[in-house]
Amino acid sequence: MTSPPLLKTTSTILITGASSEMGSALIRQLSNFSSLKIRAMVHRSLVNVPGCEIRPGNLKNLDLLARAVFGVDTVVHMAALTKSSRDSDYFDTNVNGTKNLIDTCVKQGVKKIIYISSLAASISGGAYASSKLEAEQCVKNSGLKWLILRPSEVYGQGRDTINQLIQWVQSYSCVPVIGAGKSRLSPVHIDDVVSAIAKSIFIKEIERKTIILAGPEELIYDDLVDRIAAYFNVKRFKLHLPAGLVKLAATVMSNLGVNILVPDQIPRLLSKKTYDIDVAREVLNYSPCCLEDGMKKIFHQK
Repeated sequence: MTSPPLLKTTSTILITGASSEMGSALIRQLSNFSSLKIRAMVHRSLVNVPGCEIRPGNLKNLDLLARAVFGVDTVVHMAALTKSSRDSDYFDTNVNGTKNLIDTCVKQGVKKIIYISSLAASISGGAYASSKLEAEQCVKNSGLKWLILRPSEVYGQGRDTINQLIQWVQSYSCVPVIGAGKSRLSPVHIDDVVSAIAKSIFIKEIERKTIILAGPEELIYDDLVDRIAAYFNVKRFKLHLPAGLVKLAATVMSNLGVNILVPDQIPRLLSKKTYDIDVAREVLNYSPCCLEDGMKKIFHQK
């Protein structure tokens, strides 16, 4: 990330979901700037990153929210439920929790909220996607200055979809593919997303926009598997599984308490998405790296 313009006065930033891989990476990047006072709101997991103030928080606990938000100028809202066997859980956390945060921000005089949504946000992508879309509308109607960032399929840390796919292709000769392998994705490295979020904090005039943070190219799932395999110089057999069958299996496993894959993830993957990053390029000088360069970062190759 190129150095953003320094703020004229010290600004206090609250990051919810700070213990996530993306939250921790953002804190590490922002801690380099003395013009920011960083506050991390954590629920269960600790944030083991120096340079920030830790506040316990829970999107359902108004008292904890008030303490976390007190004295804050800008909130970067990352906290979300991404995986559950019950559709209602997504709306309870992602919608009602966001409403609680917004109400607290308004009462405490917060100036701006930057909402980290998802490119899957839609009515056709399952309960998680619908909950993120509804939460976006809550942000837009908040009366606060707002900015919505929609990352696509982030990879580089953690065990999200693309990270798991990379590990599978690296380790196994047969790669399961949901459906015909024609669903479209645009993988984006976590460093590119974090840099864009950081810039959106510093460039104060950017507001009332919904900005897509996708990778530099759009790939169908089969081609993505082939590109990853080519990176490792291996050949992989793609086993195409009917989406309905996979969703049924996920439902059965979820009912048994095994949440390796939850039913909601199927429509989320297969839903149509728009990967236009022109606005991000224009207002954030956004220039995401290609898949192969992103994988080099993961495996420390030059």
